[in-house]
Amino acid sequence: MKSQFIAKQKELNVCGWPAVSALFAQHPDEVRRLFFDPATGKRTGEFCSLLAQQKKVYRQVDAVELGKITGTVHHGGIVAVIAERPLKKVTREVMEEWGRTKASLLLLDRVSNANNVGAIARTAAFFGVRALIVPDHPGQALPGEAAYRVAEGGMEFVDFYRVPALPEFCVELKQHHFLIGTSLTGNQLSPAKVKERGILRPPAVILGNEEKGLALGVAALCDRLVKIPGTDAVESLNVSAAAAVLCWEFFWQRGEGRLPQASVGC
Repeated sequence: MKSQFIAKQKELNVCGWPAVSALFAQHPDEVRRLFFDPATGKRTGEFCSLLAQQKKVYRQVDAVELGKITGTVHHGGIVAVIAERPLKKVTREVMEEWGRTKASLLLLDRVSNANNVGAIARTAAFFGVRALIVPDHPGQALPGEAAYRVAEGGMEFVDFYRVPALPEFCVELKQHHFLIGTSLTGNQLSPAKVKERGILRPPAVILGNEEKGLALGVAALCDRLVKIPGTDAVESLNVSAAAAVLCWEFFWQRGEGRLPQASVGC
């Protein structure tokens, strides 16, 4: 009889109160273990009760031990351990659903910094963008522990999809979405000019690499190239800041969703 080896599923540490509380609110059954320091432990009663019912481990530890468990000092006093979530595949059915529902889409072209990926996920969640598409490319950062921490709960509201190559995917996506790529060169327009000239299909925004921008093959497939106007004191916005501006311009102002409570002020 041959021995059978089952690969152990990789685990991921979700750190910080905003991320952990969003995880318990949206996907509580994913939590495998929970650790927290004494100060944060005062707020974890409901979490611990739930884990106790499920006979899962939860424990208060000191800051030094929490640092060893998480591998970082940026743990925010609490960490929930979950199984790493596999990135989803874009099937024909998924594409058809996006087209039917006129879904807001964000595409990342080799965005290499995990913190930026997390900040973009937070922005996406805030503006109701449920799908982030990334290429299977060594230069593309994936949603790991740093991204979860920076997203501050945003990861629980977005789905990450991975495609083999972005240019080929964009060819298919153009059938039902209007591709708007970020660019510092070429025939770029301001967001206002893009809207003035007309967006013929639901928009999909493509954000390029932090240093190199969009790959030439991807840029060539865009229906419009956009540049956010500014003072030119610096060359450009950080990619995550650009994501926030463009989500507001092309998704929120189209009337999708309702105004988030956090943005209501005097």
